[in-house]
Amino acid sequence: MIVTDLHLRNFRNYESEHLTLSSGLNLITGWNAQGKTNLLESLVYLSLTRSHRVSSEIQLIRDGCAFADIGCTVVDAEEKKLRAVIHHGGHTLSVNQVPVKRSSEFVGLLNAVLFSPDDLGVFSDAPRERRRIMDQEISKLNASYVYQMNRYRNLLKERNTLLKSYQPDLAYLDVLDEQMIQEEIPIIRARRAFADAINDTIQSHYQDLSMDQAEACVVYQTSFAEEDLEKELRTLYQENRSRDLDNHVTGIGVHRDDLVYMLNGKNVVLAASQGQKRLMMLAFKCSILDYIWKETGKSAVFLLDDVLSELDMKRQVRLIERIQKPYQCVITATEVPAFLRDGTHKE
Repeated sequence: MIVTDLHLRNFRNYESEHLTLSSGLNLITGWNAQGKTNLLESLVYLSLTRSHRVSSEIQLIRDGCAFADIGCTVVDAEEKKLRAVIHHGGHTLSVNQVPVKRSSEFVGLLNAVLFSPDDLGVFSDAPRERRRIMDQEISKLNASYVYQMNRYRNLLKERNTLLKSYQPDLAYLDVLDEQMIQEEIPIIRARRAFADAINDTIQSHYQDLSMDQAEACVVYQTSFAEEDLEKELRTLYQENRSRDLDNHVTGIGVHRDDLVYMLNGKNVVLAASQGQKRLMMLAFKCSILDYIWKETGKSAVFLLDDVLSELDMKRQVRLIERIQKPYQCVITATEVPAFLRDGTHKE
């Protein structure tokens, strides 16, 4: 999968822009605050139908304009022209000029994986941010997962509302529990499979980038074992019911899961330096690329925002060598790295 061109109109600081991209390494240089990150953000939006930086789409529209229009051409087994028009009423999506009604039918047609300096905050963020990354990557490949997550969230909201009511209907609570269990089982299995796929390659990526033999992995933390999920879920909902009724909130479920990053058997929050965290996140993103390839047989587009400035030259070279051959990469930087500028890097 490659993006051959990108069109922007009234997006962020861009009034009008047309960018042609090559199939390999694309390096976008410029001073800070010129809009390099905005270019990557537009590709993220076309991949996920949302920004990775802001929650309100209105902020993506250029000041004083009524809409923002972004589009790109994706070449995979066939060519697709993706377009998103963002306006004050939401957004309008289309593929090859044909309107798409549901975002789930658009998400993942461009499969882009982003590394951003902001990603380093995820290690110490609340678990919901780590779940979000996990859910985001699974959702791009699995439309059923999107439906199951949406269904579960709606049932969870309904259950919490019931728990807050005066004298909750316990028979109805039984019904909600059973419905939630049926959605949770495939969610847990998909998350486990994702974590297993990441662990197939994350240590190799980390050791190559860091040039040491540290043990790197992720741990999917959930309240449930694998042996008999349905029975265990049902038991735990019953065992926690009194507590849920007292607290007026659902205390167990996949909305409490976590994905923990480990280095040498310890949580990176406790054991890793800032440099190690950066390399851990880069290794994780490289493993996501592997996961996408394994599941689909297709390469994703790798977006790297201001990554090279924080790496020494050896690690810059190792990163570029590791990703540029199999993947289209779009990298932003304030200047061309020395090893690319002087020609010492070999294709």
